[in-house]
Amino acid sequence: MSQRPSRHYVRQLAERADEVRRKGVTIVAIQATKIDEEKLGEWVKENNIPFPAGMIQGDEEKTRFAWGVRSLPWLILADKEHIVTAEGFGMAELDERISSHSTP
Repeated sequence: MSQRPSRHYVRQLAERADEVRRKGVTIVAIQATKIDEEKLGEWVKENNIPFPAGMIQGDEEKTRFAWGVRSLPWLILADKEHIVTAEGFGMAELDERISSHSTP
C-alpha cells in the first residue's frame, strides 16, 4: 500500500469485487514490502477493501523472486487448483484473462 499504483489497483479491485466474485474469482491482496501491520489494517478499513489483505512475513525479496514478481503492482490469476494461469497483466486485461481461463 506504500506505492500509488498498487493502491490504485487495490481500490479498482475493491470497486469490482462483487462482479469478479460472481465470476468465481477470489481476490487476495498481498503487501510485498514491509510496512507497519497496523497501518495496513487501517488503510484497508478506511478504503473499505472487501477482501483479505495481508503482508509477506518472511524475506520479501526472496518471496517476490520465487513468485516471479517483476514490478509492483503484480496481478496473478490462478485456477481452482491454485495453478497460475496468468500474471503480470494490467487491470484493463482482467476480464479477458478471467474469461480465457475460466472452466466451462
